[in-house]
Amino acid sequence: MKKLELNTSLKEKILEQLSLGVNLTKICNDKAMPSLTTVYKWCREYKEFGDEVAECRRLGCQTWLDTAMNELDKKDVPPNQIPFLREKLYMARWMASKLLGAYGDKQEIKQSGDSSLTIKWEVPIDPSSTHTDGRPLTSDGVQSNQATLEGKQA
Repeated sequence: MKKLELNTSLKEKILEQLSLGVNLTKICNDKAMPSLTTVYKWCREYKEFGDEVAECRRLGCQTWLDTAMNELDKKDVPPNQIPFLREKLYMARWMASKLLGAYGDKQEIKQSGDSSLTIKWEVPIDPSSTHTDGRPLTSDGVQSNQATLEGKQA
């Protein structure tokens, strides 16, 4: 069996079909296209191609949502097709929530800048006493303590 190499023509056909919302399994079932295993191998070997496949899948997901909106606009859906239509719409919405961040339930909070926290407290005590470590108190009879916590950002 002859080993198939990634070329511009195949790459463009695969990416175009993915952008139109056709799933990769269906694309690879075409006799003129490489197998699913080969495409996944190319995604691993050629990072740029793998990134383009991921981006085209996101675009294809947007196509699914557009198609779902068109399905909702139909006025002549037979009553026996409503459960099937509901499931198709649910699937499109679920896929969009997974592939397109704008449609998901997950919220992401990103913090920038300093993430350290300083806590200070002062306790009035007897002026004749000393700190627990033997240092004398401040002139106003207040024991000053300070703790610093620093958070590490991942």
